Amino acid sequence: MRLALAVLCIAIGACNRLPTATSFDGANATIAAGLVSHGERLTHVLGCTGCHDVQLQGMLLTKDEPQYGPLYASNLSIELRGYSNSQIDGMIRHGVHPDRKTLWGMPSEIFQHLSDPDLAGLMAYLRSLKPVGSKLPPPQFSKLDKEEIASGKYKPAAQLVRETANQLPADLGEPYALGRYITEVTCAECHGPKLEGNPDAPMGKIPDLVVAGAYSRAEFERLMTQGIAVGNRKINPVMAGVARTRFSRFTPHERDALYSYLHKRAQHS
Repeated sequence: MRLALAVLCIAIGACNRLPTATSFDGANATIAAGLVSHGERLTHVLGCTGCHDVQLQGMLLTKDEPQYGPLYASNLSIELRGYSNSQIDGMIRHGVHPDRKTLWGMPSEIFQHLSDPDLAGLMAYLRSLKPVGSKLPPPQFSKLDKEEIASGKYKPAAQLVRETANQLPADLGEPYALGRYITEVTCAECHGPKLEGNPDAPMGKIPDLVVAGAYSRAEFERLMTQGIAVGNRKINPVMAGVARTRFSRFTPHERDALYSYLHKRAQHS
């Protein structure tokens, strides 16, 4: 299997680092169709469709915030066709754009932890896209954007990658590796690289994921698939939406692994 994965990643140019054993279910697909299907699921799980639209043809991100931008998420069905696999890897995992050099708003600080097998699936799906729509404009910064960049409030993706490279959630051993990995490339986007939360987040208070220790497995399943918290209490609407559109696409095995890791982490806190 290790040899098969090595051959696969060489074939699509995604071997900038050694493959890791920990990946989402489906990453071990050995036929092209299976790899493309795995990558398509990851575009939902990782939130690509949330910014780039369900067809990955991009969208205006600042539509409801005219004080910013205008800032667009790129039309991936067109934009990526002109770049090599190595350049696409640079954008996804390193926050570096081959032309503009700097990427803004791309969560490369969490995608830097994406495994080679998962990147291979994602790349295979992106390469399978048929062009839809048109190319969208590059970032256009408003006065407020420039002020927030100058103050350090708004940072380029590559800088965030460097700053968080060694900030990781607790390593609880091999039995919890998959759950930990899932938190690194999904949960950490809002809850922070160590899953400690952010009480002052613009979208509302984000808790330390130690709160998962209060959930039974059945309650956790309901939260992850329906966005309904234990006891039907009110939760951040961002989490409710993410659960329904992204985390509901985890496999049952992945949700088991995520629950086991978070529950064990809560016990160790």
